[in-house]
This record gives sequence, C-alpha cells and structure tokens, in this order.
Amino acid sequence: FDGFINAPLIWLPPAYIAKALIYNQPKREALQKYVTDVKENGLLKKYWSLWLPASLTNFLFVPAHFRVAFVAGVSFFWMIMLSIVANNNDEEEVVVEGG
Repeated sequence: FDGFINAPLIWLPPAYIAKALIYNQPKREALQKYVTDVKENGLLKKYWSLWLPASLTNFLFVPAHFRVAFVAGVSFFWMIMLSIVANNNDEEEVVVEGG
C-alpha cells in the first residue's frame, strides 16, 4: 500500500509542487514534470527498487531499536536519487535557454 498508493499519489507529487513554488514555476508544469519522470525516467521503478528491498530488510533483519535509524539512512540515499531524477532535465533546459 505504501509504495504503490501513497508514494505515487500522495508523497511524490507534492515534492514536485513544492519545488515549483520555491522556484516560481507553474504547478501544472511541475505535475507534467512528475508524469514525465515517472514515464520516461523511471522514477517509480527507482523508488520501488530502493524501498521494497529496504522495507523487507528492515522488518525481517533489523532489530526494532535500529529500524528508525535504518529508514533514515535509506531516506538519505533516496533523497539523493530523487534529486538526480527530478533535476535531470532542468540542467538541459538551462543550457538551451542560456545558449
């Protein structure tokens, strides 16, 4: 439920909208960027390839008192991966606009 409903519908789109608000970009453009990243850049495949094994590992092998720290560590790497995917086309747009 978490990886197949919450992430694609509730958590990831607001991240793109927040970025658009910070950089004064239209929200519609942010949602189009999200859809593009899902369809063309494999955002959800990357999400699932990280979080499904991490969740399985966390609940099967990590002691209860280390689970929060484990998820925080995985989240750190997820934020790096999300940043790379979400900003992948932004650099190309800047070069085209500036050039």
